[in-house]
Amino acid sequence: MPLSEAIRALSAFEPPAALPPADLALLAEVLEANGLAPIASYHLETCALGAGVPAQFREKLLALYQGVVNDNVYRVMTLRGALRASPVPVVVLGGLAAVDWLYPHLAFRPLGDLRLAVRGEDGAPFADAARGAGFRVEAVAGGGHGAAFGDDRVRFTIQEGLWHGAPPDAPLFDRATPLPVLGPRVMRPSAEDMLLATVAEQAEQGLYAPLVTFVDLRELLRLEPPLDSRYVKDRAAAAGLSRALHGSLSLLALHFPEVAARAVGLLPSLSAPERAAVDAVVRSAADPARLSHLRGAQAAARLAVLPR
Repeated sequence: MPLSEAIRALSAFEPPAALPPADLALLAEVLEANGLAPIASYHLETCALGAGVPAQFREKLLALYQGVVNDNVYRVMTLRGALRASPVPVVVLGGLAAVDWLYPHLAFRPLGDLRLAVRGEDGAPFADAARGAGFRVEAVAGGGHGAAFGDDRVRFTIQEGLWHGAPPDAPLFDRATPLPVLGPRVMRPSAEDMLLATVAEQAEQGLYAPLVTFVDLRELLRLEPPLDSRYVKDRAAAAGLSRALHGSLSLLALHFPEVAARAVGLLPSLSAPERAAVDAVVRSAADPARLSHLRGAQAAARLAVLPR
């Protein structure tokens, strides 16, 4: 598909010399909706790929790039106050973990929802520290396994495991790596746990997830040494994420064939009925140009892939 080829070119960290032909109006919509406009704009403004691309297309993406730069810096600096004050370990998840690790530039990836993991027993002291930094508890969610905080400018959520409402998850903290730039008790997950947390986030959306989250997965699969496939499969099975893992990796192989071989090596075993249900979701979610879906499709997809 020409649109897919253009998306791959614009989301690559080393883009080709020329932009593959595509409907630029549709391409701009898809890039914006999927969080890929910033990285695409950077390439168009700094690489040979941008030569001959209409100014109107470039200017639209450039405005989005500038907005993401400012928003990312502002949100990170604001949240860092709560993180530096934390007396307990915190594992950053999602875009907040990815930008300082998987991406070469802070502006390449919108942060999206700010998500942190905090052990259940550490929730109260973390909340006290967050209040001292100017954040208030806005809601308790996930059956008591999570909460949302805000200060009228920035909002973030905390959870105990790989997804909102997940039960306590010791390996997430035990295998995490220090991230002192955000605070003395702050960590990022191991590559394997980051992959599973990303898969869980995609499952919460019924796999109708922004393509930027698949770029996260792409870069995780490119890491050396390769991810521990046995750990990923066993942990996914224990957490009830095998269906989601199968679906996310199948979509990843379609979107970014360059990592398909590594994706196949991480595929879990599913029963025939499970695989049929997940493959149906994959077919429905595979077209990046499809920006809307039938009512109820996402809810049905979530039932097929969310942990039970």
